[in-house]
Amino acid sequence: MARGTPYTASLDLGSTRTRIVIATPVPDRDRWTVAGYADVPSKGMRKGVVVNIELVEETIRQALTEAEKMAGIEVSSVHASLSGMHVRGLNGHGVVAVSHRNRQITAADVQRVIEQASAISLPSDRGIVEVLPQEFVVDEQDGIGDPLGMLGMRLEVTIHIVTSPVTASQNIVTSANRLGMIVEDLTLGSLAAATATLTDEEREYGTAIVDIGGEITSLAVFQRGAVRHTAMFGIGGTSFTNDIAVGLRSSVPEAERIKQAFGCAFAPLLHPDERQEQLEFAASGGRPRLLSRHVLCDMLQPRAEEIFKQLQENIREAGLERKLSSGLVLTGGGSLLSGIPELAERMLDVPVRIGTPTGLDGLNEELRRAEWATSIGLILSSIRPRANHHLRQRETGWRDWLTGIKNFFSSPNSAR
Repeated sequence: MARGTPYTASLDLGSTRTRIVIATPVPDRDRWTVAGYADVPSKGMRKGVVVNIELVEETIRQALTEAEKMAGIEVSSVHASLSGMHVRGLNGHGVVAVSHRNRQITAADVQRVIEQASAISLPSDRGIVEVLPQEFVVDEQDGIGDPLGMLGMRLEVTIHIVTSPVTASQNIVTSANRLGMIVEDLTLGSLAAATATLTDEEREYGTAIVDIGGEITSLAVFQRGAVRHTAMFGIGGTSFTNDIAVGLRSSVPEAERIKQAFGCAFAPLLHPDERQEQLEFAASGGRPRLLSRHVLCDMLQPRAEEIFKQLQENIREAGLERKLSSGLVLTGGGSLLSGIPELAERMLDVPVRIGTPTGLDGLNEELRRAEWATSIGLILSSIRPRANHHLRQRETGWRDWLTGIKNFFSSPNSAR
């Protein structure tokens, strides 16, 4: 395999599927293209948590081997996703006096105010994964994205902080380390998916991105260009499969086949002729049985309604129900079940679309599907700072401090 070839790689370690994408720069163009990818069943994961590190290592090895073979590149580092019921998001606020004599705001001032906003009390077993500035306020002038160089006496910031148990995130890192790979960073899966699917207008005017994975559904709300809220729900695509398996007394693989081939989660979409259509399936013991599509829909729709009811209540409790001017963007494999977008639009009373990844060259029909949004988003998150060198040079100082803050508060020995 080629050594020394510039690349960036992503690892989306999900509860049911593990995906790796390798991208390389396009010569003489400020673009990157997919060089290799792999999608394999996950082993050793449950609801976003590593429960068997040897099986997870085996899963990553299988995906890595396939992706490396396709790309012709040996991967030594990855950007990985993080999800699970153990992940928590909260907002913080900090305020400092501008220290420079001429009242010009410097990177040191930005560092101090973010440090203050990040100084939250956490249990000893939890650490900070993400520190995401929402907006700065200079002398009561709000809505400022970058205060560097401005004049003022008082600097404030609001931030969104993502936390996780130290052991949960470390087990993902360890699984990759055992294969000789470095994990460059961990990014919340829904935020990575947003990078690959949301437009600037959606981020500005208010959008909720909902990533329906195998066992976890993730929510992230954007408004005024920043993350305002994140949440996790212990329900996903496998819940639909399990409902079918229990209701029909069939095997899980047979239930999955039925769901993908004939499932619909919104009864009004079924034509009267389709409602009476009879489907043959193998029940327990291999005996063939018949099932009408409307009965199948009656199994699936209540579960889908449960997902969107939980989302609606969570968004309402966060005070963001009226802030979704651009609606809802659905992504993840669970969003592909027929009727899901229509049901979401009806229940939440906002525009809904399926979010498919864009932003890389070489995206074939498979990679443009919603279940690849997180994998592609991780790639884009890692390369976009490189695409704007001026911005990166301007922000390097306080971006490095953000990393330092995250590492400090993630340390088990840090003061709380």
